[in-house]
Amino acid sequence: DLLGELVNFDGQAKGGGIVKLVAREPTARGQFFSTSAEPNLSVTAVRHGAVQVLRVEGEVDATSAWRIDGAVMSVLPEQIDHGPVIVDLSGVTLFSAAGITALTTARRLCDGLVNLRIVAAARPVMRLLEATNLSAELTVYPTLDRALAGS
Repeated sequence: DLLGELVNFDGQAKGGGIVKLVAREPTARGQFFSTSAEPNLSVTAVRHGAVQVLRVEGEVDATSAWRIDGAVMSVLPEQIDHGPVIVDLSGVTLFSAAGITALTTARRLCDGLVNLRIVAAARPVMRLLEATNLSAELTVYPTLDRALAGS
């Protein structure tokens, strides 16, 4: 049973079903997601029961990494006391040091509020997580299934 929602920066949900959220520059209203296409980075929010999964696909670099934090901030209010947030980086093709900063910020945002889990199956992501030793500080899983199971 999958349920995704288009979520505004202020945490208000719109619509239902599975919705692909594509990150773009903030608008005057502060909305971080749109259903319009942008080729370099997309974030898809999918609910798996009490778990919120943020599927990141594309290039995470200095121009786009902040969008991961924006997505975490958007779903965080609904997830407090409900379940973990999983950032699935399996579809990432480029992962720069800015991605490390984004994951560290996401961890700080979630600290004490919700369990943050990272799926790092993509080689560019794992290589940098291991090189910076951040894989020891984050809860990292090799697959989405293992992250959903929490093992």
